[in-house]
Amino acid sequence: MARTARHDDDTDHRRSLVEAVVFSLKQRYGDTLRTRTWFAQIRELVLRATLRNIELAP
Repeated sequence: MARTARHDDDTDHRRSLVEAVVFSLKQRYGDTLRTRTWFAQIRELVLRATLRNIELAP
């Protein structure tokens, strides 16, 4: 039982980190994608994430 509770805490923490990243991306670059096809949308998301990583690099 304790292991399950610990696992849930770890999962919840990871989820909160992911939600924070998604929130910051939406704040910075908007919450809609401009491209229409699925492949182009994935490419746009990767580009946004890469740009954000470059901006945060020291």
